Amino acid sequence: MTDFSKTRAQLIERALKSIGALEPGEAPSAEDSDTVDGLIDPLIAQLAEDSIAYIQDTDAIELSLFLPLARLLANAAGPDFGSPINEEAKARDELTLRRLSASKPNGDILKVEYF
Repeated sequence: MTDFSKTRAQLIERALKSIGALEPGEAPSAEDSDTVDGLIDPLIAQLAEDSIAYIQDTDAIELSLFLPLARLLANAAGPDFGSPINEEAKARDELTLRRLSASKPNGDILKVEYF
């Protein structure tokens, strides 16, 4: 079955895997999940405020945005798991999200109304 979007729980799990706090096949602990979950809304708000990406529903994350968002979340959660924030990786992932979220030309002719 093909996924069309990812959920908040999948985002948490992917971020925990990225920082090495979760082994393959292992379920995340409630404490680790809560720690990462507490960072999602502020991260989404920051991305919107900086005009990088707008994510309407964290239970319906577009597939194209999922991995860079998970890496940003893992980077933000890193200090809670003994890993420093990597500014270079953060900038790279923000640029990727900005590129993926940018409006793309569709070739439609713009209709103009004159007064």
